[in-house]
Amino acid sequence: MWWTEHKYRMIQNNLRDIDGSMDVDYEVAMLKKLHANVVQLGCGGITAFSQTTLDCQKKSPFLQGDKFGELLTKCHENNIRVIARFDVSKVHVDFEKTHPEWLMITAEGKHVYYNDTVVTCVNSDYEQNCTLEILKDILDRYPVDGIFFNMFGYPSNDYSGRYVGFCHCKNCIRRFREMYGEEIPTKEDHRDPVWYKYEEFKRVTVNQLLEKIHDFVKASRPEVAISTYFDKGIDIIRMESNTAVDRPLPLWIYNSSDNVACVEDTFADKVSSNVCINAVDLRYRFMGVSDSLNRVRLMENIANRGNLDWCIIGSFDGYTDTSNWEGVEEIFGFHEKWQDVYDKLSPAAKILLLQPVAPYRFGYSEEFRGIFRMLKEAHIPFDTLIDVDADHYGVDMEQYSLVILPGIRKFKSEKVRSMLKNTRAKILATAGSLSEDPELLAERFGIFSLSEKNEEITEAAYFRTEPKSLFTSFPKQEWLYLNGSRLEAAGAYANGMVGILPLVNPATFGPPERAFGHTFNDTPGALFSEQSTYVLFDIGKLYYKQGYPAFRKALVDILDAMSSDHEIRPYTTNAHPSVETTYHKLDDNTACLHLINVSGNNGVMLDEVIPQHGISFTFRREVDFIEELTLKESREVPTDGSVLAVSELVYAKVYLIHYKA
Repeated sequence: MWWTEHKYRMIQNNLRDIDGSMDVDYEVAMLKKLHANVVQLGCGGITAFSQTTLDCQKKSPFLQGDKFGELLTKCHENNIRVIARFDVSKVHVDFEKTHPEWLMITAEGKHVYYNDTVVTCVNSDYEQNCTLEILKDILDRYPVDGIFFNMFGYPSNDYSGRYVGFCHCKNCIRRFREMYGEEIPTKEDHRDPVWYKYEEFKRVTVNQLLEKIHDFVKASRPEVAISTYFDKGIDIIRMESNTAVDRPLPLWIYNSSDNVACVEDTFADKVSSNVCINAVDLRYRFMGVSDSLNRVRLMENIANRGNLDWCIIGSFDGYTDTSNWEGVEEIFGFHEKWQDVYDKLSPAAKILLLQPVAPYRFGYSEEFRGIFRMLKEAHIPFDTLIDVDADHYGVDMEQYSLVILPGIRKFKSEKVRSMLKNTRAKILATAGSLSEDPELLAERFGIFSLSEKNEEITEAAYFRTEPKSLFTSFPKQEWLYLNGSRLEAAGAYANGMVGILPLVNPATFGPPERAFGHTFNDTPGALFSEQSTYVLFDIGKLYYKQGYPAFRKALVDILDAMSSDHEIRPYTTNAHPSVETTYHKLDDNTACLHLINVSGNNGVMLDEVIPQHGISFTFRREVDFIEELTLKESREVPTDGSVLAVSELVYAKVYLIHYKA
């Protein structure tokens, strides 16, 4: 399948009704100028941009001719593939009168409106059957290359972020009773066991509909790719790097790297398409994010073996903020120049960081993000694997020397659990990992029980950075503060685990005259051995939320004590933590190193980057030669043995490292 064999460059024009009169020739010219070889365009659902004759959707009142057909034909003439975008989550409010049975009904018995649209239900005839009619109409009319569904499933919030609840229509009530013999809960209550059944109900019914769509499409057009924000019945898993003006801080600067890496590493038969949203917010679609942030997102996409994907609202003609177009053109052009390289990249890291939450479902783990950031800033290559069942995983746990569990209390996937249970790799766990899986906790760590000490007990507590033979990064810093809960472990610890980071008991902290009285004890903040280590507090979350380098240094010291340098580090570098690095291989003797400058972070947004100077990389393998890839050419760069010197880094640089066989 073309989509899984080639890395692509996609632009999404989120068409508005008024784009039914767009200038198609200008659209195609802009796609070519920006080096796109795929475009995703509005096709049907809420608004149809074709001359459909179906009664279940409305055409744009501004439609001039068969706009979608004209776009597709001219894109194909210019070797640009077309993904047809559908949104069946809503219909025009006129359908409320003729087909009320299609619509979501809240627990209060009301429909859910947004402007002149009304929300539909997954279990209605509209989504279950009209969706297939709409698809058949398009597949019969046009040689589309892919289809994408927006807002698929059970959205619980509208475009303004307003909570709208969940559906209580007759179809949902009937299906839930048939599956579970229960009534749908009237409110979201995670203490209610029926709520967990409802969560499963949503997941199962969405997967069944996606598989139904998959079978329908593939029966007639097996080459057509299917895409949305799920993983069942899907070829292309969609994700987003976006911002919102009221989103809680900190800004997740590694958004694209996180999104792309976990999908590419987890699924061997699917690809990531992480769309970099130009707009600063859904409410503010006509102003783009900073050029620096836009470039970082796009470079992170390709540096992590993903595809390029970028989106604006509407057509190019008349768009109000073109300040990011130059960066898109440069990075898309660079990717086009080095297409063969990006088609061949494969994992090369020796650390596997397990991902507790699938990012394409718009959730995240603070513990995971903190450790992700630590490894990035320490320039230690790693891969990520989502805790999810997959037909074929993109990586094999046995290729890693060390696996990190960031606060995964119990695996959702029995397959991932089995891989961890049987792996010979070393394991580092943090923040209550396996606390709800006592069998695996005892087997891998020899820990029989974990008891939590809450904030009242641990406030103003510390850990001593001991033993100093392990914590080599702390020659002058004796204590590491604890904010939040910690765990105490009991058991016959495995692999000779010993206590490290001994506790400093809380004492009064004010007024200054009373800031004394701390006492020491031997209660450990972590249990250490080279084979198994357990950090008994939320070290990743603390770093993600509060950012003190001491937490990163402590974790890296533990990693270094667990592993010899050659196990986890293919190179050493003096690069600043604001230089993001990725390291993959083309073959056994060729590696690809990306440097991305993520400096300029002002705490809430990425401003102009700060050029970095005097960076060096020393590779552990003997180097034959190194070449830098540029927009126009590759050029061999001078090396001093196995040392690469980078005189200046502005936005990004890409090198191929050719090792001696």
